Amino acid sequence: MIKRALSHLAMAGAAATLIGFTAASPAMAGDEGPLWHTNRGTVTFNDDGDDITVCDKRADGAGVTGYLERLNSSGTGLVWVIKEDDGGDAGCDRSNNGYDMVGNISHGLAICWNGDNTCVRSNWFFDE
Repeated sequence: MIKRALSHLAMAGAAATLIGFTAASPAMAGDEGPLWHTNRGTVTFNDDGDDITVCDKRADGAGVTGYLERLNSSGTGLVWVIKEDDGGDAGCDRSNNGYDMVGNISHGLAICWNGDNTCVRSNWFFDE
């Protein structure tokens, strides 16, 4: 009888410990952004699909280009893994290129205004 009670108590303790660890574990990386280029447009990383949404916010005829980028293998330059343009139409454009952002490789967002080719870049982030 005592063994049985101790067994039930141990199982309840293990379940409570597991629930505590699950609740304290870090969340998966979520969406990043939006990153604004002044008031001209935005780019957002969508964790569901590992793609980007680019929105041109001004009817100035120039449009914007959004990028998801990472460092190249030698760490000396940038590689654009996703590029998406928006402009000249209503709404936003979402990329769909099948890129899978897995692991601890840092990525960043960039948005460029096509009127003067100036760009704004985000901080680095990664998918857990």
